[in-house]
Amino acid sequence: MTDNVLVIGAGPAGIASAYFLGRAGIPYTVFDRAPVIGSTWASLYPSLRLNTTRFYSHLPGRRFPWWFGLFPTACQYHRYLEQFAHAHRLNIRLGVTIERVYPEGDGWRAETSAGASWHPAVISATGRFSCPYTPSIPGHETFSGVLLHACDYRGPGPFAGRRVMVVGNGPSGVDIATDLGAHAARPVLLAQRTGVVLRPRYPRGLPKHAWMMLAEKLPAPLGAALLRGVESAHFEGLERIGIKVPHSEVESSAAGATRGAELIRAVRGGRVVCVDGPARCEGPDVVLTDGSRHRVDALILATGYRPALFDYLDLGDVPTNRDGWPRRVDEPPDDVAAGKREVAGWPGLYLVGTYYLGKGALYNFNVEAAAAVKEIGERLRARPQTSEVFETSEV
Repeated sequence: MTDNVLVIGAGPAGIASAYFLGRAGIPYTVFDRAPVIGSTWASLYPSLRLNTTRFYSHLPGRRFPWWFGLFPTACQYHRYLEQFAHAHRLNIRLGVTIERVYPEGDGWRAETSAGASWHPAVISATGRFSCPYTPSIPGHETFSGVLLHACDYRGPGPFAGRRVMVVGNGPSGVDIATDLGAHAARPVLLAQRTGVVLRPRYPRGLPKHAWMMLAEKLPAPLGAALLRGVESAHFEGLERIGIKVPHSEVESSAAGATRGAELIRAVRGGRVVCVDGPARCEGPDVVLTDGSRHRVDALILATGYRPALFDYLDLGDVPTNRDGWPRRVDEPPDDVAAGKREVAGWPGLYLVGTYYLGKGALYNFNVEAAAAVKEIGERLRARPQTSEVFETSEV
């Protein structure tokens, strides 16, 4: 047996977990099946930028270089992850596939492509972005064009002059459609079930995170009022120019907010047209829910991701929260941010990289990692065979 904690995933959540484990003096190993650190960020299309600012999106103790700008690119962020891991000499093993993880004794047994090992605690930091969600569109097997998920989109080059439909309500769909607008055959079709939630990138003249930093320095009631005013900033008249928008809070909650006016400019310029969602595919055609038929050469599904968890965790049926993650200890039914990081009913199993609202996913990963490591330290101190004293650190 060993006190080596297993961290699964070498993306931002896993790297933050490794950092805090190292700070706490807790031995650990990070396994990732990919050949590179932060593999999700290693091959994204060049125009992609973070949807959150530099102020809160960095890892603990190492801010972004000033030349990254307010909204770093995906390429910059990936280099930053690699440099962070190297600077802190994180114990990461790449190219190792986790085949099965299950409880054994007072810990967990992991079966991997590198062999089997036992651990007193496991942090699952695989997040959402390694498990793309592809909805079942009737007749998709008959579609004669190119069909791919947004995670496989590398840029507009292969689609030059081709008819393209992008499916998705969220930031990725908007981003890819506008990126293609100057290269693919006009117009690029942006198909949506509920419509796009668009917000200014600089509400009231500043990025949202700058307002959040200011609100934190004010008395709580004043800070809350300030942020409500900031969140009320929106674009007017979107439907008049053909951009679909949600018509209810239920619909709005299903469509992740996108910041910036790029889609507005693309629609006004005739490069992108918003249409209804796809009902079925018939050969080279996509038939929409309004009955219209569109012949396209490529169908790109910007339909999001699902928790990458159950492929390797041998837990059977477990209760999940509204976001699809297993419920955690003390997690309230209506607040997926609250509660401990340990999975309810499974001592020694912790989730990091699950919460995406508030100050943004990349900031939340740090908070979740620090909380998980604190809980692990308490667990290890309580074990009879463990004599070391583990200290924890905060974000």
